[in-house]
Amino acid sequence: MKDVKKILFLGASITQGMISKSYVKMLKEKLGTKQYKFINHGVAGYESYNVLKKLDKAIKTKPDYVILLVGTNDVLSSLDPNLAELSRKLKYIPHEPTLNHYFNNITSTVKNLKQETQSKIAIASLPVVGENLESIENKTITEYNAALKKITENENIAYLAVHEKQKNYLIKEIDGKGKGYIRNTKIAFKSLFLHYLLFISLDTISRKNGYLLLTDGIHQNSLGAKFIADEIEDFIRDKQRESKT
Repeated sequence: MKDVKKILFLGASITQGMISKSYVKMLKEKLGTKQYKFINHGVAGYESYNVLKKLDKAIKTKPDYVILLVGTNDVLSSLDPNLAELSRKLKYIPHEPTLNHYFNNITSTVKNLKQETQSKIAIASLPVVGENLESIENKTITEYNAALKKITENENIAYLAVHEKQKNYLIKEIDGKGKGYIRNTKIAFKSLFLHYLLFISLDTISRKNGYLLLTDGIHQNSLGAKFIADEIEDFIRDKQRESKT
């Protein structure tokens, strides 16, 4: 068991696998369980502040690798005052959902991980929200991903270009002009009902909702999740090769 490496995943519902094809399970199939243990700390609804505040529990797992993918909820809260107020109440977030607070939360998370663990750390860029690349949601996502890129440069850790790969795919397939994100909970609740009560596959729900990569405009279908899993697999295998040289 000494040779088994622990991979810790930090994030929200996309990482947890809620209304979302699990990229963690995909990665488990790709890498196998003989050499790796997969520790999923994704919690639906989490924002960057919540990940930071729950970090002590994650650090206790003594991970060898950490994959951080969180921020979609930060972005959506920043664009919706009602959602932001609700998030502050339900998630005990003490500050406004701004890019500056997000930058500071992620930076603190990375610094704490570097100080308290010997793990190899990677930050995944935030996936698309809706499939209209000109939407306010995806323009804001791009700003947040630029901040993540800056953090990885500052802290000398890996940046996984999930958003960029998804964006290129959407440009190739539909010129980046797909169905946008719908700002109401009906589509999410409908998707929950169809999947968890009627056992309809996430990919079928995705097609019914008119998306190529997403189930409900936020969460991932099989193809969307594969972009994430592939980026992480490349990172893990690269680090594995480096350790042998």
